Amino acid sequence: MSKFSDWFNKAYNKWRKSQPGEEDFLAFCDLLGYIPAIVLSWFQDEITPQGAELLSIAGLFGTNFYSLLGQTEPDPELMKIYNSFSHLKGEYRGKLSQALWEAQSEMQQKCISPNSKDASIILAKTFLKWGIEDSVP
Repeated sequence: MSKFSDWFNKAYNKWRKSQPGEEDFLAFCDLLGYIPAIVLSWFQDEITPQGAELLSIAGLFGTNFYSLLGQTEPDPELMKIYNSFSHLKGEYRGKLSQALWEAQSEMQQKCISPNSKDASIILAKTFLKWGIEDSVP
């Protein structure tokens, strides 16, 4: 079992114990915004989460696990945006993760600070692409 898979299993068990009642695996998958087959493959070390998937996990458990994967943590400003939408679940959370990951990639490629006006334009454009402005309940 990889270090990430081991960490992810422990993080899930801690989350499950912290929930009122008996939260189940499907509720956890919905919270992450990914289908059970994908989340199960992370538990079983069949695949390692990448890109937007990492952002979704970070939104729930923090960014400390990035070092286990040799990845650079997401920009703190983007995590603030992500966390401001922490009430979203399921498909909406997955879309948000993907949109922010794409926006961050574009900002890094263009050397744009997440606090800049240009970053706001990139975020708005990316959110529009993913239909977030019309779809958020």
